[in-house]
Amino acid sequence: MKLEFTHHQQRYSADTTQATSLAIPLQFDGPQPNHFGTDRAVRQTLRLGDFVGDTKIGGSCNVDHLRLIPHCNGTHTETVSHIINEHIDVGHAAKETLSVAALITVPCRRSTETDESYRPNLEVMDLLITARDLQRQLQPWISVSPQALIIRTLPNTPDKQMRQYAEGQQPAFFTVEAMQYIDSLEIQHLLVDLPSVDRMYDDGLLTCHHLFWHVPEGSHTLTPETRQERTITEMVFVPEQLNDGLYLLNLQIPSFATDAAPSRPVIMPVEKH
Repeated sequence: MKLEFTHHQQRYSADTTQATSLAIPLQFDGPQPNHFGTDRAVRQTLRLGDFVGDTKIGGSCNVDHLRLIPHCNGTHTETVSHIINEHIDVGHAAKETLSVAALITVPCRRSTETDESYRPNLEVMDLLITARDLQRQLQPWISVSPQALIIRTLPNTPDKQMRQYAEGQQPAFFTVEAMQYIDSLEIQHLLVDLPSVDRMYDDGLLTCHHLFWHVPEGSHTLTPETRQERTITEMVFVPEQLNDGLYLLNLQIPSFATDAAPSRPVIMPVEKH
């Protein structure tokens, strides 16, 4: 199917047959990514009285009981409720079915390679996504005013789909200046192939989360300035064959009444007319 649409008075088209999912397949019985050393996502056969939800052992159908932690067990989308007391369902966060997204690829730099900052203070071995790299890579598409930003980090190896992020393998994160730059672009949906936009061990500050959603640092309360419509999707995987450029994003989120849920971002390359 071919979709035609207008974005900022410019005509575009997208071919749905070229769609690619950026979600990491969650293998309950195999390798899976993990953040913070939490429990694995698991599934168990449902058993109720004489009923068994497994056709291999005599059940009439297959019924699984799933247990997972969306923030830690794979691709997920979260709302500002991740850092505030008030409850905003993730299932209602992405109000627009489709949005124009820019996909860019950036390196992860050592803190010694930049003069950008973070709170708490940077450490020598920290890996960073910097504003300077974001600005350089986004330059060809900044005039389009994308509604979403998809960030692929280098190196982009397939093991991202099963990486165990813990104290011995801490992921990269965004500098304060990088998140301020993203905020200035009026990005509504931010998608990253990292388990968090903040440092794994950050004294509980979640500095970049607060900057993106306009929640004062140290506060867990909504204000009139809070950007409730924004979402962050973490632990995506962007295949190597996808080029940097403009895409049509379909951010698929189940209607969970929680702050975060497993999600399936699907993107389709767009052509300008």
